[in-house]
Amino acid sequence: MTDPLHRGDGWDAAHRLPASFGSGPATRAGVPVGSSHFQPLPAARRRRAPGLGGFLLVLALALTVTLAGLQQWFPLSAAEPTASGTGRGRPTAGPQPSGTSTTGDPLTDNPLYDLSPTGRCPSVEEPKTRPEYTEQVADLLTCLAVIYRPLVESAGGEFTEVEHVFYDEHVDSSCGTQTDAYAFYCEGDQTIYLSDQVYRDRIYGRLVVADVVIHEYSHHVQGMVGILDASRGLSERDAVITRRIELQVFCMTYYLFVSVPSFALTVDDHSYFREVWGSTDDPVGHGSVKAQKYWGAQGLAASELGACNTWSVPADRVR
Repeated sequence: MTDPLHRGDGWDAAHRLPASFGSGPATRAGVPVGSSHFQPLPAARRRRAPGLGGFLLVLALALTVTLAGLQQWFPLSAAEPTASGTGRGRPTAGPQPSGTSTTGDPLTDNPLYDLSPTGRCPSVEEPKTRPEYTEQVADLLTCLAVIYRPLVESAGGEFTEVEHVFYDEHVDSSCGTQTDAYAFYCEGDQTIYLSDQVYRDRIYGRLVVADVVIHEYSHHVQGMVGILDASRGLSERDAVITRRIELQVFCMTYYLFVSVPSFALTVDDHSYFREVWGSTDDPVGHGSVKAQKYWGAQGLAASELGACNTWSVPADRVR
């Protein structure tokens, strides 16, 4: 697969783009995206198996589905090449690999890390009908904007509203035409896309919808405070950078759940979280079950967003 980072025209692929879900030519900001960047989604991910076990595999993908976008930005394989041996010409300028702290580094020392989300969201229950579902998504995005606006601005970022789109199996976005994507955030148009499968999977827990929405919104936060831009300049292996991005959002999601009292977490909710953390179908891109359990627990125990700083830890902590 051609590396989209170095096509020779200065074009960078959108981060939160599930490229592997697309089919056929697409465009981003008027720039053609070759169809060779879009690979069919493996059948095992196209549909969930009946029952909670099958759902957890799909939800694990939903919580971190944006890896596919990183596969276009950072093409991944099970064998992770070293930065010096990829032949991709990845730039080494910019932020240094995680593990060294530089004052003001948007990755390792982002001002967001000193802050804590506070506020209230509407109470969340399993939506019984589609109107209840669409209302819940809109309410969640409204409260997330209220919670994160002061944090983003305090961190020196530029706050922007996020849009959201519901679709069935196919959707056109600034990140291209997507087919069978579960949910994704497209940085090109700052929009969260939610497939109807999210609605159908609401029956598996009262926080299913909130889990997906908060995860995707957290990628929007990463973009607003400069984390996504800064990660472009790293010389680490592509898969490691991908896992740092995804596990940071993984942690932020569960920190928000405990930081907002109106979510009123129960024992059953904590059991649900741990079931989700215990399932992964993509350890290369999203981290192992061990990594998910570590960063999920970090989020639940956090007192500030710095607990979700995946950029200052050794690579084996996000493996």
